[in-house]
Amino acid sequence: MFIKNPEYFLAIVKERSISRAAERLYLSQPYLSQYLAKLEGSLGVVLLDRSHSPLKLTPAGELFHAYLERQSYLDRQLISDLRDLQDKKCPVLHIGVSPWRGSILLPDVLPRFEEEYPGVQVVLHEAPVPELGELAAANVIDLCIMQIPNDLTQLTYEPVMRERVFLVGHRDHPLLQGLDSACDDPRPFPDLRLLERERLVMLPSDWRLSKQLYNVFSVHNVEPQNILVTTNTTTAINLAAEKMGFAFLQESGLSHTPYLDRLACFTLGEPPLTCPLAVVYKKNGFLSPAARAFIDLIKELYSRYGLVPE
Repeated sequence: MFIKNPEYFLAIVKERSISRAAERLYLSQPYLSQYLAKLEGSLGVVLLDRSHSPLKLTPAGELFHAYLERQSYLDRQLISDLRDLQDKKCPVLHIGVSPWRGSILLPDVLPRFEEEYPGVQVVLHEAPVPELGELAAANVIDLCIMQIPNDLTQLTYEPVMRERVFLVGHRDHPLLQGLDSACDDPRPFPDLRLLERERLVMLPSDWRLSKQLYNVFSVHNVEPQNILVTTNTTTAINLAAEKMGFAFLQESGLSHTPYLDRLACFTLGEPPLTCPLAVVYKKNGFLSPAARAFIDLIKELYSRYGLVPE
């Protein structure tokens, strides 16, 4: 849809006043008021609630404003991409990932991506999971790979898979004697109450995976007494491999986890606890062809674990 002079409406919203917007735009107030009336007439909706001072957007106005902001961003992105193409600059793809997820995902997907898209420069932004959504919302990154964020006000996501969460501990741990559960064929852990006084190496309590685990503990009337917090799953697994407690590992990390010969793996609960993995990006944002190709490669790579059911 073609909107004439969208900057006029954006100025009115920013100033929250037709008269101040007219001054900023070097237009007369009657002319700008007439513009707004014609715009509302062409759309068939009221965009501004004039009973409020300063002016307030109606629900239709909020929707229209979001559309114009998105269109403005896409226009700037198009001009930038065309300029880069003309100047023969490499397109840049900014990817957000947690340090642990990056260590298990990127060695598999980046070589294939660079082979298919040799002209695209990949810039990695490694950050704790809670910060990744903020980077996507702020347009710092094009996309990030993470669990589905709780706040989707500014974000949207595409599901990649739902992976099992394993309890892992050293095979020689006294608690695991007589329990045979290999990492390539994990069995259910017999009684979660046995873990109550054992050291559990976990991610911060406000992270999505830990929230899921605490819910499982609550369902099984388990109150862990000894929790060691880390922000890196690799640290947790390495401690478990040294008989320093039990850790929790997402299924996709098995193939890149050292010390598997020392570890026993167990599923949690029935049905087994799973967590969703998704590609997250800004709502109504622009996904370049390179970003779309990268997402498709991630989905293909993780398809072996089973895609998230709709």
